[in-house]
Amino acid sequence: MSSSNFVRVFLNSWRVVAVSTLVGLVLAVAFSLVQPLRYSSTVRLLITQTNVTGLDPYTAIKSTERIAQNLSEVIYTSSFFNAVMLDTSIDKNYFPQDEINKRKKWRETILTAVTPGTGVMTVTAYHTVRAQATQLAVRVAQEIANQAPNYFGYSVRVQIIDDPLPSRFFAKPDFVSNGLMGAVAGFLLSSAWALSRSKER
Repeated sequence: MSSSNFVRVFLNSWRVVAVSTLVGLVLAVAFSLVQPLRYSSTVRLLITQTNVTGLDPYTAIKSTERIAQNLSEVIYTSSFFNAVMLDTSIDKNYFPQDEINKRKKWRETILTAVTPGTGVMTVTAYHTVRAQATQLAVRVAQEIANQAPNYFGYSVRVQIIDDPLPSRFFAKPDFVSNGLMGAVAGFLLSSAWALSRSKER
């Protein structure tokens, strides 16, 4: 189909496309509203190795980056979760008793990211209570620092390099992103429908 025909089909069906785009946006926002509103709190860690003799700088930083990625996965283990929950200031009732749902909730609560080419890890905790989000982020960061030598040897050091930074407003769900994705989905589906109809004629 030529570009001129595509534009003509789109113009002929612009009302359907516009309504579908709006419906997609509204549905996405409505879906976001039924989800619990959660604050976030972020802590940054620096992971280093004290004994990198014989390694070139590139290999050393890649090794540190790999350690950071492995630690990110350790966070989601049940043993790590249990260690974090030893802190009496954390609301344990926030997590389900069922093991499957508890692990799912834990993955939704803690998000980690490693900056490429560095040993910097970002830990973000989400909770319906801002103070609990901050407490979780700090506790997870402290536990990473405590457990890292047990997994990767005492040459690995983990330092908290940023104080916890809580969000001022609700961080999840992201109404803007969800609304845009819903609008785009509605636009694409209605455009595909309009094109399929034009081919049938």
